[in-house]
Amino acid sequence: MARDDILSKIKAAEADAKAAVQRALAEKETKMAAATTEAANLVKSAEADAQDYYDKSVAKAESDVKSKKQSIIQSGAKNVSSMSSNAGTKLDKAVEYLMKEFMGLLHA
Repeated sequence: MARDDILSKIKAAEADAKAAVQRALAEKETKMAAATTEAANLVKSAEADAQDYYDKSVAKAESDVKSKKQSIIQSGAKNVSSMSSNAGTKLDKAVEYLMKEFMGLLHA
């Protein structure tokens, strides 16, 4: 092989290697951009899922609180009704007792 042929083949090999490196760098940039875009999409999706979970959790908690509040109010209303009824009965007995005492003092 002639020296010129060897040099031509070396230059061709260097050019091929340089082109391969350039292609690899371009592919690397493309893959990095795609990975960055995919990561951003994953983050957006995760944030949307987290917000949805938060909204549902808050709505459920609010519903539970309203239900518990209503239960407490109903229980309190029953207690008030019961106490009012007992107080009415006791008031009638107290009035009757006072009337007897008063009448007893009048006749004494």
